[in-house]
Amino acid sequence: MSFPIIGWAQLPEDLTRDEVFANIERIGVNVFMTCSDSPQAIRKQLDLAAEHGIQALVIDPRFSPTDEPGWEDRAREAVDEYADHPATFGFFVRDEPGRGDFERVGRMVALLAGQRPDKPAYVNGLGWGCRGADCFMEYVEEYARIIKPQFLSFDAYPISTIPPGGEDSALYRADRGVEWPELHAYYRDQYWEAWETYRLVGWKYDMPLWGFVLATPHQHSVWFYGPVTEGTLRLEAFTGLAHGIQALQYFTLPTVHRDGWDDGILDPEGGPSIRFEHFRRVNRDVARLGPVVKDLTCTRVFHTGPLTSNCCRWNAVRGPSDSSHRTIARVEGDPVIIGFLRGDGKRYAMIVNRNPARRGRVVVEVRRGWSAVEVSKRDGRTETPQRPVFNVDLEPGDGRLFRLERAEKAD
Repeated sequence: MSFPIIGWAQLPEDLTRDEVFANIERIGVNVFMTCSDSPQAIRKQLDLAAEHGIQALVIDPRFSPTDEPGWEDRAREAVDEYADHPATFGFFVRDEPGRGDFERVGRMVALLAGQRPDKPAYVNGLGWGCRGADCFMEYVEEYARIIKPQFLSFDAYPISTIPPGGEDSALYRADRGVEWPELHAYYRDQYWEAWETYRLVGWKYDMPLWGFVLATPHQHSVWFYGPVTEGTLRLEAFTGLAHGIQALQYFTLPTVHRDGWDDGILDPEGGPSIRFEHFRRVNRDVARLGPVVKDLTCTRVFHTGPLTSNCCRWNAVRGPSDSSHRTIARVEGDPVIIGFLRGDGKRYAMIVNRNPARRGRVVVEVRRGWSAVEVSKRDGRTETPQRPVFNVDLEPGDGRLFRLERAEKAD
Protein backbone atom coordinates (compact mmCIF):
# COMPACT_ATOMS: atom_id res chain seq x y z
CA MET A 1 0.00 0.00 0.00
CA SER A 2 1.51 3.32 -1.08
CA PHE A 3 0.07 5.43 1.78
CA PRO A 4 -2.48 4.23 4.35
CA ILE A 5 -5.54 6.47 4.84
CA ILE A 6 -7.37 4.88 7.76
CA GLY A 7 -10.98 5.28 8.84
CA TRP A 8 -11.20 4.84 12.60
CA ALA A 9 -13.89 3.09 14.69
CA GLN A 10 -15.40 -0.34 14.19
CA LEU A 11 -17.57 -0.70 11.12
CA PRO A 12 -20.82 -2.14 12.52
CA GLU A 13 -21.77 -5.60 11.31
CA ASP A 14 -25.08 -4.28 9.93
CA LEU A 15 -23.08 -2.06 7.50
CA THR A 16 -21.46 -5.10 5.88
CA ARG A 17 -22.94 -4.28 2.50
CA ASP A 18 -21.44 -3.79 -0.93
CA GLU A 19 -22.68 -0.21 -1.29
CA VAL A 20 -21.04 0.79 2.02
CA PHE A 21 -17.66 -0.51 0.87
CA ALA A 22 -18.18 1.25 -2.45
CA ASN A 23 -18.59 4.52 -0.50
CA ILE A 24 -15.43 3.83 1.51
CA GLU A 25 -13.53 3.21 -1.71
CA ARG A 26 -14.98 6.36 -3.30
CA ILE A 27 -13.97 8.56 -0.37
CA GLY A 28 -10.33 7.51 -0.70
CA VAL A 29 -10.06 5.61 2.61
CA ASN A 30 -8.03 2.45 1.98
CA VAL A 31 -8.01 0.92 5.50
CA PHE A 32 -11.03 0.49 7.78
CA MET A 33 -11.55 -1.16 11.17
CA THR A 34 -13.59 -4.35 11.29
CA CYS A 35 -16.38 -5.17 13.66
CA SER A 36 -15.49 -7.49 16.53
CA ASP A 37 -18.72 -9.48 16.74
CA SER A 38 -17.39 -12.86 15.59
CA PRO A 39 -14.70 -14.33 13.30
CA GLN A 40 -17.41 -15.08 10.77
CA ALA A 41 -18.62 -11.45 10.73
CA ILE A 42 -15.03 -10.21 10.46
CA ARG A 43 -14.26 -12.51 7.52
CA LYS A 44 -17.40 -11.36 5.72
CA GLN A 45 -16.20 -7.76 6.00
CA LEU A 46 -12.72 -8.76 4.82
CA ASP A 47 -14.18 -10.50 1.78
CA LEU A 48 -16.19 -7.42 0.77
CA ALA A 49 -13.22 -5.15 1.39
CA ALA A 50 -11.01 -7.24 -0.89
CA GLU A 51 -13.54 -6.85 -3.70
CA HIS A 52 -13.12 -3.06 -3.43
CA GLY A 53 -9.34 -2.97 -3.02
CA ILE A 54 -9.61 -1.95 0.66
CA GLN A 55 -7.75 -3.44 3.63
CA ALA A 56 -8.60 -3.66 7.33
CA LEU A 57 -7.27 -3.45 10.83
CA VAL A 58 -8.78 -6.60 12.32
CA ILE A 59 -10.41 -6.14 15.73
CA ASP A 60 -10.59 -9.55 17.39
CA PRO A 61 -10.76 -9.87 21.21
CA ARG A 62 -7.93 -12.41 21.05
CA PHE A 63 -5.55 -9.54 20.23
CA SER A 64 -6.50 -7.63 23.41
CA PRO A 65 -3.61 -7.54 25.91
CA THR A 66 -4.27 -9.76 28.93
CA ASP A 67 -2.47 -11.81 31.56
CA GLU A 68 -4.96 -14.68 31.39
CA PRO A 69 -3.38 -18.12 30.91
CA GLY A 70 -3.27 -19.25 27.28
CA TRP A 71 -3.38 -15.75 25.77
CA GLU A 72 -0.37 -16.46 23.54
CA ASP A 73 -2.00 -19.51 21.94
CA ARG A 74 -5.26 -17.66 21.36
CA ALA A 75 -3.45 -14.69 19.75
CA ARG A 76 -1.41 -16.99 17.48
CA GLU A 77 -4.59 -18.79 16.48
CA ALA A 78 -6.19 -15.48 15.52
CA VAL A 79 -3.14 -14.44 13.49
CA ASP A 80 -3.30 -17.71 11.56
CA GLU A 81 -7.00 -17.14 10.96
CA TYR A 82 -6.66 -13.69 9.35
CA ALA A 83 -3.08 -12.95 8.32
CA ASP A 84 -3.16 -14.42 4.82
CA HIS A 85 -6.45 -12.83 3.81
CA PRO A 86 -5.69 -10.24 1.07
CA ALA A 87 -7.69 -7.57 2.93
CA THR A 88 -5.84 -7.91 6.26
CA PHE A 89 -3.70 -4.83 6.85
CA GLY A 90 -2.88 -5.42 10.51
CA PHE A 91 -4.17 -6.29 13.97
CA PHE A 92 -5.75 -3.87 16.46
CA VAL A 93 -4.19 -4.23 19.93
CA ARG A 94 -5.04 -1.24 22.13
CA ASP A 95 -6.19 2.37 22.13
CA GLU A 96 -4.77 4.91 24.59
CA PRO A 97 -3.17 2.53 27.11
CA GLY A 98 -2.25 3.89 30.53
CA ARG A 99 1.27 3.59 31.93
CA GLY A 100 0.21 0.53 33.93
CA ASP A 101 -0.79 -1.27 30.71
CA PHE A 102 2.46 -0.79 28.81
CA GLU A 103 4.12 -4.08 29.73
CA ARG A 104 1.22 -6.33 28.74
CA VAL A 105 0.57 -4.29 25.59
CA GLY A 106 4.25 -4.64 24.73
CA ARG A 107 4.08 -8.42 25.14
CA MET A 108 1.17 -8.65 22.69
CA VAL A 109 2.91 -6.35 20.19
CA ALA A 110 6.09 -8.45 20.41
CA LEU A 111 4.15 -11.68 19.82
CA LEU A 112 2.24 -10.34 16.80
CA ALA A 113 5.25 -8.59 15.27
CA GLY A 114 7.32 -11.71 15.76
CA GLN A 115 4.77 -13.93 14.06
CA ARG A 116 3.82 -11.56 11.19
CA PRO A 117 6.12 -8.50 11.01
CA ASP A 118 4.44 -7.53 7.72
CA LYS A 119 1.11 -6.92 9.51
CA PRO A 120 1.24 -3.91 11.89
CA ALA A 121 0.28 -4.56 15.52
CA TYR A 122 -1.74 -1.40 16.08
CA VAL A 123 -1.45 0.65 19.27
CA ASN A 124 -2.57 4.27 19.60
CA GLY A 125 -1.28 6.57 22.36
CA LEU A 126 -2.59 9.61 24.17
CA GLY A 127 -2.29 12.99 22.45
CA TRP A 128 -1.93 14.74 25.81
CA GLY A 129 -2.16 13.83 29.48
CA CYS A 130 -0.08 11.19 31.21
CA ARG A 131 -2.41 8.45 32.61
CA GLY A 132 -0.06 7.02 35.24
CA ALA A 133 3.20 8.62 34.11
CA ASP A 134 4.62 11.73 35.74
CA CYS A 135 4.21 13.95 32.68
CA PHE A 136 3.31 13.82 29.00
CA MET A 137 6.91 13.51 27.81
CA GLU A 138 7.49 10.56 30.14
CA TYR A 139 4.29 8.92 28.88
CA VAL A 140 5.41 9.19 25.24
CA GLU A 141 8.99 8.14 26.01
CA GLU A 142 7.92 5.01 27.90
CA TYR A 143 5.22 4.22 25.34
CA ALA A 144 8.02 3.97 22.76
CA ARG A 145 10.62 2.32 25.01
CA ILE A 146 8.43 -0.34 26.66
CA ILE A 147 5.76 -1.17 24.08
CA LYS A 148 8.20 -0.91 21.15
CA PRO A 149 5.46 -0.36 18.55
CA GLN A 150 6.28 -0.42 14.85
CA PHE A 151 5.11 3.21 14.66
CA LEU A 152 4.00 5.98 17.04
CA SER A 153 0.30 6.67 16.59
CA PHE A 154 -1.47 9.27 18.72
CA ASP A 155 -4.76 11.12 18.59
CA ALA A 156 -4.95 14.80 19.40
CA TYR A 157 -8.28 16.42 18.56
CA PRO A 158 -7.24 20.01 18.35
CA ILE A 159 -10.17 22.23 17.49
CA SER A 160 -12.78 23.14 20.09
CA THR A 161 -15.79 25.40 20.02
CA ILE A 162 -15.42 28.44 22.28
CA PRO A 163 -17.43 27.59 25.42
CA PRO A 164 -20.24 29.72 26.84
CA GLY A 165 -18.78 32.73 28.60
CA GLY A 166 -16.03 33.16 26.02
CA GLU A 167 -13.03 34.94 27.44
CA ASP A 168 -14.58 34.94 30.91
CA SER A 169 -14.38 31.15 31.01
CA ALA A 170 -11.42 29.92 33.08
CA LEU A 171 -11.38 26.69 31.10
CA TYR A 172 -11.20 28.58 27.82
CA ARG A 173 -8.37 30.81 29.04
CA ALA A 174 -6.33 27.79 30.14
CA ASP A 175 -7.02 25.71 27.04
CA ARG A 176 -6.97 28.16 24.16
CA GLY A 177 -4.11 28.23 21.73
CA VAL A 178 -4.84 30.05 18.46
CA GLU A 179 -8.37 31.38 18.00
CA TRP A 180 -10.30 31.65 14.73
CA PRO A 181 -13.41 33.79 15.23
CA GLU A 182 -14.75 32.81 11.78
CA LEU A 183 -15.27 29.28 13.12
CA HIS A 184 -16.20 30.39 16.65
CA ALA A 185 -13.47 27.96 17.67
CA TYR A 186 -9.84 27.69 18.72
CA TYR A 187 -6.97 25.23 18.38
CA ARG A 188 -6.02 23.87 21.78
CA ASP A 189 -2.70 24.96 23.19
CA GLN A 190 -1.37 21.38 23.50
CA TYR A 191 -1.98 20.39 19.88
CA TRP A 192 1.34 21.30 18.30
CA GLU A 193 3.11 20.45 21.56
CA ALA A 194 1.89 16.88 21.09
CA TRP A 195 3.27 16.82 17.55
CA GLU A 196 6.68 18.10 18.61
CA THR A 197 6.87 15.68 21.55
CA TYR A 198 6.07 12.66 19.40
CA ARG A 199 8.42 13.90 16.66
CA LEU A 200 11.33 14.07 19.12
CA VAL A 201 10.61 10.65 20.63
CA GLY A 202 10.12 9.13 17.19
CA TRP A 203 13.48 10.55 16.13
CA LYS A 204 15.16 9.09 19.22
CA TYR A 205 13.76 5.57 18.74
CA ASP A 206 13.65 5.62 14.92
CA MET A 207 9.87 5.16 14.88
CA PRO A 208 7.67 6.73 12.20
CA LEU A 209 4.58 8.76 13.13
CA TRP A 210 0.95 8.07 12.29
CA GLY A 211 -1.32 11.10 12.63
CA PHE A 212 -5.02 11.81 13.18
CA VAL A 213 -7.60 14.15 11.68
CA LEU A 214 -10.87 15.00 13.42
CA ALA A 215 -13.69 13.93 11.10
CA THR A 216 -16.61 13.72 13.56
CA PRO A 217 -17.65 16.77 15.60
CA HIS A 218 -18.51 15.48 19.06
CA GLN A 219 -18.90 16.25 22.73
CA HIS A 220 -16.03 14.99 24.87
CA SER A 221 -16.04 15.72 28.58
CA VAL A 222 -16.39 19.51 28.88
CA TRP A 223 -15.20 20.20 25.33
CA PHE A 224 -17.03 20.13 22.04
CA TYR A 225 -14.56 19.05 19.36
CA GLY A 226 -15.42 20.78 16.10
CA PRO A 227 -16.49 22.24 13.78
CA VAL A 228 -15.15 20.15 10.91
CA THR A 229 -14.63 22.01 7.63
CA GLU A 230 -12.47 21.35 4.60
CA GLY A 231 -10.04 23.89 6.07
CA THR A 232 -9.73 22.07 9.41
CA LEU A 233 -9.31 18.75 7.60
CA ARG A 234 -6.54 20.17 5.46
CA LEU A 235 -4.76 21.83 8.37
CA GLU A 236 -4.66 18.62 10.40
CA ALA A 237 -3.74 16.40 7.43
CA PHE A 238 -0.97 18.68 6.19
CA THR A 239 0.31 19.28 9.72
CA GLY A 240 0.83 15.53 9.81
CA LEU A 241 2.60 15.50 6.45
CA ALA A 242 4.84 18.37 7.59
CA HIS A 243 5.90 16.10 10.47
CA GLY A 244 6.64 13.21 8.11
CA ILE A 245 3.74 10.86 8.92
CA GLN A 246 3.58 7.45 7.26
CA ALA A 247 -0.20 7.03 7.67
CA LEU A 248 -3.21 9.31 8.15
CA GLN A 249 -6.20 8.37 10.33
CA TYR A 250 -9.71 9.84 10.50
CA PHE A 251 -11.80 9.81 13.64
CA THR A 252 -14.38 8.52 12.67
CA LEU A 253 -15.34 6.68 9.46
CA PRO A 254 -18.75 5.29 10.54
CA THR A 255 -21.14 7.39 12.59
CA VAL A 256 -20.84 6.64 16.31
CA HIS A 257 -24.24 6.47 17.99
CA ARG A 258 -23.68 8.60 21.09
CA ASP A 259 -25.39 11.70 22.45
CA GLY A 260 -23.63 14.85 21.28
CA TRP A 261 -21.90 13.15 18.32
CA ASP A 262 -22.42 14.26 14.74
CA ASP A 263 -22.17 12.03 11.66
CA GLY A 264 -18.80 10.61 10.68
CA ILE A 265 -17.51 10.31 7.13
CA LEU A 266 -20.38 7.89 6.54
CA ASP A 267 -23.89 8.63 7.77
CA PRO A 268 -25.69 6.16 10.10
CA GLU A 269 -26.84 4.04 7.14
CA GLY A 270 -23.38 3.90 5.58
CA GLY A 271 -24.09 6.50 2.92
CA PRO A 272 -22.17 9.73 2.23
CA SER A 273 -22.40 12.25 5.07
CA ILE A 274 -22.84 15.98 4.52
CA ARG A 275 -19.03 16.50 4.53
CA PHE A 276 -18.31 13.57 2.20
CA GLU A 277 -16.94 15.70 -0.64
CA HIS A 278 -14.59 17.55 1.72
CA PHE A 279 -12.99 14.25 2.68
CA ARG A 280 -12.79 13.07 -0.91
CA ARG A 281 -10.94 16.20 -2.06
CA VAL A 282 -8.51 16.16 0.87
CA ASN A 283 -7.81 12.44 0.45
CA ARG A 284 -7.11 12.92 -3.24
CA ASP A 285 -4.28 15.35 -2.39
CA VAL A 286 -2.99 13.27 0.52
CA ALA A 287 -2.91 10.14 -1.64
CA ARG A 288 -0.61 11.93 -4.10
CA LEU A 289 1.79 13.63 -1.70
CA GLY A 290 1.68 11.00 1.06
CA PRO A 291 3.79 8.42 -0.79
CA VAL A 292 6.52 11.04 -1.28
CA VAL A 293 6.50 12.04 2.40
CA LYS A 294 6.30 8.42 3.58
CA ASP A 295 9.89 7.78 2.47
CA LEU A 296 11.24 10.91 4.20
CA THR A 297 12.30 11.79 7.74
CA CYS A 298 11.25 15.04 9.38
CA THR A 299 14.28 16.87 10.77
CA ARG A 300 12.63 20.02 12.14
CA VAL A 301 9.34 21.91 12.20
CA PHE A 302 9.05 25.68 12.53
CA HIS A 303 6.12 28.07 12.96
CA THR A 304 5.55 31.68 11.97
CA GLY A 305 2.97 33.92 13.58
CA PRO A 306 1.48 33.38 17.07
CA LEU A 307 3.01 30.43 18.91
CA THR A 308 1.44 27.83 21.18
CA SER A 309 3.17 25.50 23.64
CA ASN A 310 6.47 23.94 22.56
CA CYS A 311 6.41 25.40 19.03
CA CYS A 312 9.73 26.47 17.53
CA ARG A 313 9.65 29.95 16.00
CA TRP A 314 11.01 30.35 12.49
CA ASN A 315 14.24 32.32 12.48
CA ALA A 316 16.45 32.42 9.41
CA VAL A 317 19.50 33.29 11.51
CA ARG A 318 20.49 30.33 13.68
CA GLY A 319 23.70 28.87 15.00
CA PRO A 320 25.95 26.76 12.76
CA SER A 321 24.92 23.62 14.67
CA ASP A 322 21.35 23.93 13.30
CA SER A 323 21.45 23.29 9.56
CA SER A 324 17.98 21.75 9.18
CA HIS A 325 16.60 24.80 7.41
CA ARG A 326 19.69 26.30 5.79
CA THR A 327 18.15 25.90 2.32
CA ILE A 328 15.66 28.74 2.95
CA ALA A 329 16.73 32.30 3.73
CA ARG A 330 13.38 34.05 4.21
CA VAL A 331 9.73 33.30 4.90
CA GLU A 332 7.42 36.31 5.28
CA GLY A 333 3.67 36.73 5.28
CA ASP A 334 0.76 34.93 6.89
CA PRO A 335 1.28 32.34 9.68
CA VAL A 336 2.51 28.99 8.40
CA ILE A 337 4.08 25.72 9.50
CA ILE A 338 7.31 24.73 7.75
CA GLY A 339 8.32 21.09 8.01
CA PHE A 340 11.80 20.15 6.77
CA LEU A 341 12.21 16.58 5.54
CA ARG A 342 15.03 14.50 4.11
CA GLY A 343 15.45 11.18 2.35
CA ASP A 344 17.58 9.49 -0.28
CA GLY A 345 19.92 12.46 -0.41
CA LYS A 346 17.10 14.92 -1.10
CA ARG A 347 15.65 17.75 0.97
CA TYR A 348 12.06 18.93 1.08
CA ALA A 349 9.97 21.59 2.79
CA MET A 350 6.23 21.30 3.43
CA ILE A 351 4.61 24.73 3.93
CA VAL A 352 1.17 24.72 5.58
CA ASN A 353 -1.33 27.54 6.11
CA ARG A 354 -2.00 27.61 9.87
CA ASN A 355 -5.38 29.28 9.37
CA PRO A 356 -8.23 26.85 8.57
CA ALA A 357 -10.65 29.68 7.74
CA ARG A 358 -8.70 32.08 5.50
CA ARG A 359 -6.43 31.90 2.50
CA GLY A 360 -2.79 32.73 3.15
CA ARG A 361 0.29 33.84 1.27
CA VAL A 362 3.98 33.80 2.14
CA VAL A 363 7.04 34.96 0.25
CA VAL A 364 9.84 32.38 0.27
CA GLU A 365 13.44 33.06 -0.64
CA VAL A 366 15.88 30.19 -1.09
CA ARG A 367 19.51 30.67 -0.18
CA ARG A 368 22.02 31.44 -2.86
CA GLY A 369 23.16 28.25 -4.51
CA TRP A 370 19.86 26.44 -3.86
CA SER A 371 16.72 26.01 -5.92
CA ALA A 372 13.14 24.91 -5.22
CA VAL A 373 10.71 22.87 -7.31
CA GLU A 374 7.14 22.13 -6.28
CA VAL A 375 5.87 18.54 -6.15
CA SER A 376 2.47 18.59 -7.84
CA LYS A 377 -0.71 17.43 -6.13
CA ARG A 378 -1.96 16.32 -9.53
CA ASP A 379 0.21 13.22 -9.56
CA GLY A 380 2.88 13.50 -6.85
CA ARG A 381 5.60 13.46 -9.51
CA THR A 382 5.46 16.53 -11.75
CA GLU A 383 7.79 19.22 -10.43
CA THR A 384 7.51 22.94 -11.21
CA PRO A 385 10.70 25.02 -10.83
CA GLN A 386 10.40 28.17 -8.72
CA ARG A 387 12.27 31.47 -8.87
CA PRO A 388 14.80 32.24 -6.12
CA VAL A 389 12.06 34.40 -4.52
CA PHE A 390 8.53 33.09 -4.99
CA ASN A 391 5.02 33.39 -3.58
CA VAL A 392 3.27 30.45 -1.94
CA ASP A 393 -0.52 30.88 -2.06
CA LEU A 394 -2.45 28.54 0.21
CA GLU A 395 -6.13 27.72 0.59
CA PRO A 396 -7.40 27.51 4.20
CA GLY A 397 -5.35 24.88 6.08
CA ASP A 398 -3.70 23.70 2.87
CA GLY A 399 -0.09 22.64 2.34
CA ARG A 400 2.38 22.57 -0.57
CA LEU A 401 5.52 20.45 -0.90
CA PHE A 402 8.80 21.71 -2.35
CA ARG A 403 11.98 19.80 -3.17
CA LEU A 404 15.14 21.78 -2.39
CA GLU A 405 18.37 21.10 -4.23
CA ARG A 406 21.68 22.75 -4.92
CA ALA A 407 21.22 24.91 -7.99
CA GLU A 408 23.66 22.98 -10.15
CA LYS A 409 21.58 19.80 -9.59
CA ALA A 410 18.21 21.32 -10.34
CA ASP A 411 16.21 19.91 -13.21
